[in-house]
Parts: sequence; C-alpha cells; structure tokens
Amino acid sequence: MSDDIYARLGVRPFINCCGTRTVHGGSLMLPQVTKAMVEGAGRFVSLNELILAAGRRIAELTGSEAALVTSGGAASLVAASAAAMTKGDPERMLRLPDSAGLPAKVVMPEGARFTYDHAIRTAGARMVQVRDRKALDEELRSGVAMIATIGTKDADLPLRLEDCVAAAAPHGIPVLVDAASEHLEKPSPYLARGATFVAYSGGKYLKGPQSTGLLLGKRPWIEAARLNAAPHHAIGRPMKVSKEEVLGLLAAVEFWADGRDHAAEKAKWTRDLESIAGHVRRIAGVNAELLPPSRSHEQAPRLKIAWDRAKTGLDGLGLRELLLAHDPKVMLDDRGATENSVFILPFSLEPGEAEIVGSAIAKALDTTPATKAVAVEPPAGDVSGLWIVDIAFAAETTPHRVRLRQSGGRLDGVHATLDLVGPVGGTITGNHVAFSSLHPYEGSNLSYAFTGTLADGRMSGTVLLGTSGDSAPGPLNMREFGSASWQARRLV
Repeated sequence: MSDDIYARLGVRPFINCCGTRTVHGGSLMLPQVTKAMVEGAGRFVSLNELILAAGRRIAELTGSEAALVTSGGAASLVAASAAAMTKGDPERMLRLPDSAGLPAKVVMPEGARFTYDHAIRTAGARMVQVRDRKALDEELRSGVAMIATIGTKDADLPLRLEDCVAAAAPHGIPVLVDAASEHLEKPSPYLARGATFVAYSGGKYLKGPQSTGLLLGKRPWIEAARLNAAPHHAIGRPMKVSKEEVLGLLAAVEFWADGRDHAAEKAKWTRDLESIAGHVRRIAGVNAELLPPSRSHEQAPRLKIAWDRAKTGLDGLGLRELLLAHDPKVMLDDRGATENSVFILPFSLEPGEAEIVGSAIAKALDTTPATKAVAVEPPAGDVSGLWIVDIAFAAETTPHRVRLRQSGGRLDGVHATLDLVGPVGGTITGNHVAFSSLHPYEGSNLSYAFTGTLADGRMSGTVLLGTSGDSAPGPLNMREFGSASWQARRLV
C-alpha cells in the first residue's frame, strides 16, 4: 500500500495555478497553522470559551471592535444575516429560517447580487435590490433587517458603501460587506468606512484552515452573530467550527499581523511568473505578458499566455485538459481561458513549481499540431418543435419543456424548467445536437448544457448541470452539479 494518503484513494494532487478557489482546496495551510491545530487537538476546552477568547485576540490584531471565527466565509454571511433578523433574541433565533413576522428584507444595491448571497437567504432573508438612494430610503421604512454589499464591486455600484451606511444609521440597521475573496487589512477599509460586519475567508489569503471564516465588526452585532452560530442550537448549528480550526485561524491571523513578509511574497509571485514566461516565450508564436493587479483589492500579478491558433490545435480549455493529464498534474484556471490564451495566478505556487509549469505549457504548445478543418455535416433532420425532455437527476426523473427553432444547423428557442424559463442556443450537425440555456435565479444563473443524438424522431444524451455568476463564472462551475442522462420526445 502506498504511503501517500491521496494515492491510496486514487486522487492525484496538482500544482495550483488558479489562486485560492474553494473547489481546489483554497490555500495550503501555514506551518504555524498546522502546529497550532495539532497542539490543540490533544485536550478538551469549552468551545464557547475558546471562541470568545480567540475573537478577542483577533479583534486586537485586526483593529476591529469584535471578531468571530466561523466555518467559512459563507457561514459568516449566514451568521450576520441571522443576527440582523433576530438581534440575539433566542425566541426569534429558534424560529429561523421561518422569518414570518421578523424584519427579513436584506437590501442590496443594484449590481451587487452575487452567487454567495445564497448564504444570506439561508437564514430566511429575502433579497431586495435598489438602484438609488430614494429607492433605498423607501425600502428602509419597514421590514429591513440589513443592507448587504460585496466589496469587490463597491467602486462600480450606483450606491457606494458610504451611501448605505448613511441611509441605515437613522434606522439602526446593520450593513454587511462580503470581502471573502480579499486580503485582510488593518484596519479593514470597510469597517473604517462605516460597515457593521465584514466577512473574510480564513482558508484563502490568510492560509488558515480551509473550512474557516472570519466575521469582523461592531461588538453588539458580532455577539448576536455568535449566538446564532455553533455550538448554539440555532440556524448556525450545522456550520460547526472545531477547537482545532479556531486555533488554526487564530495562528494564521497572528502570523499575518506579526511575521508574514508580504513584500517577499509579492517578489516571489513575480519571479515565478517570469520563470514561466521565460519557458513559453521560447516557442514560436507564443507570447507571455505579466499583468499588474487589475483591481484595487487584488495584490498578486497575473501572467497572460497567448498563442497563434494557426500553429496549434489547442484552445485555452484544451491546454487545461492536457495539463491535467501531465505528471505531475497541473491545474490551470478555467475562468478567463479563451480560444488562444490562459491566465496563470501565482499565489498558490510552491517553490520549484513554476519551472515545472513553464516547461509543461511550453511542451504542450510546441508539440500539439494545428487541427485541420473538418467539413460540417448537414443536419440529419429538423428538430423544430416542442419537446418534452425527461432529465434523470440523481434521485428522480423530471420533465422539462424545450421549444426549438432550427435554421440550417443553428438552433434557438426556449427552455422551461419546473419554475424557470430561459433562452436556448445550439447547433445540429449530422445527427449530433448540442444546445444550452441559462436561467437567472436570485444572485446566480442555473446552467444546462445538452449534448446528444437524433434518432427515429427522438433525442437523447447527456446534460451538464451547474451555475454561472459574476462571482463564480467559468466552465467548471457550469458543471458543478455533475451530469444526467436525458431523453426527449416531440409533442408538436
């Protein structure tokens, strides 16, 4: 039996060129973090006592009034939302997610909705968008529990954080900022601008335990959030954080505050990208450009690698798939991959890995021949009409309705799920059909990508199921719920 724990499970670790995505394990924990977790694992303590003590220490280190360790950035949003609706009143707390009779509206500036505001709705909140101060003031007249926004979008929103704080103050309503994808700063710029809560990830840029988050903010509201979180028997009980994780995140924040060499990290990121660029620039028709952080909240540069499609048969996603088969496995980000380019994010590269990545990409782009043009088959039939599409989900087969219009080999139409309706686009080549749809829902989009064949007047195949949103885009998310088989019969 192999000594490698991943090998025993048949799971291949990879070199991470994607930054700090949860689906890829976030970050590698700092040695200080694992040491603290192991040290804390051998004894019992009161979890409430530990969470309070760690919160006081983290507040001191970050310059916040108060702090709470949670089981992730999304759990911080649940705790803040529950705090806003219940104010720490146990009777209200036990009712959630039934929010009838409670202030349950959470108002967001137009354009601020994002995939992870599902966590806010988990506590029983209802999301409302407003486009200007007048509309915001109108909503605040009744039933509003909280105003929420996302830090990475704030500069481009019609209502900035200061607008939200000014409107909320006369009503005593808290304001939440999701900064989970941002680096922690002292003081938090959002708290300095008046926010009540700010949520950060513990397992991304802090390099703490992946399943931790950090909620900073004003003392009474953080206390109300703590009471709604585990180990209390409230909405946050399933979002448990262990004593080891509390200690691990505390160790990460302590190292961030007094020991982490941020300048050296930035210098390493640049060296790694320059190393990769040096490899790929040796290949004719390949260019590599170092790009500075594109937004104010980012700290790491990126490398854009672009190539001449006339000389290679790979597109960005094709290169990604090829490197997933490389030994060692290399993970490129699916987001931002184009017909002839990819981005490299250096944050998660370990020493020596940049050379491996650069060599692997250079070899792939230098040895993959250009694809030859293939004649497109004419459609084997006309699929125009209304179809009943039976999708075999994990535990049930559900009928959808798809109305298709065919023009040559192009398809368009409408896809109706149980409750949603969205436009369809696709193709038919020979007897091969492919069509997809996006269905906006709350802060995200439900995604379907059907492929299959036409035979004897029926269609069947496989559908990829997932989501797509501003904060979680890309092909990987568009198949995050896996695949299902489907069969379709035409009604008219």
